[in-house]
Amino acid sequence: MIEALNAVLLLLILIAAVAAVMVPELISAAFLIGTFSFFCAILWAMLGAVDVSFTEAVVGAGVSTIFIFLALAQTRHTMKKPAFAFKPWLALVLCTGAAALFLMMSLDLPSLGDVQSPASQYLSGYYLENTLKDTRTPNAVTSIIVDYRAFDTLIETVVIFAAAISCLVIMRMKHD
Repeated sequence: MIEALNAVLLLLILIAAVAAVMVPELISAAFLIGTFSFFCAILWAMLGAVDVSFTEAVVGAGVSTIFIFLALAQTRHTMKKPAFAFKPWLALVLCTGAAALFLMMSLDLPSLGDVQSPASQYLSGYYLENTLKDTRTPNAVTSIIVDYRAFDTLIETVVIFAAAISCLVIMRMKHD
């Protein structure tokens, strides 16, 4: 049942991504990008990555979508001729090259569940064994982010907040 739901979510994510690229109206594309992020947040929650789900919901579906709408509100609504012609074959070649590069780089990653990998050698064992005792949190990822690395998470949140404020200030400036 869960696998079927995950497959449906992946299909919805794919449909939203393709539709966001294909629709001619920018407002519709903005809605579809928010929908894409929303479905990703649900998928992350279903997979047990609550922290990633929360971040995707807040940043991806929330803040990014709002920034896209604010940016669209600051633009002119008239079309002008683009400086270059879009070449779909070039985009296909670039995307295929990037995918091949990512696949080639993934060959150097350790095997899934490899106990000899660097991630399994150091602190992960301590976190997995002591997270419930130290933090009283059953989810190890949440305890690492909120308890063990609280200052790091706080600083990351401050950086995101500062970026949001900077974007709002830039968007409020009068441009000639």
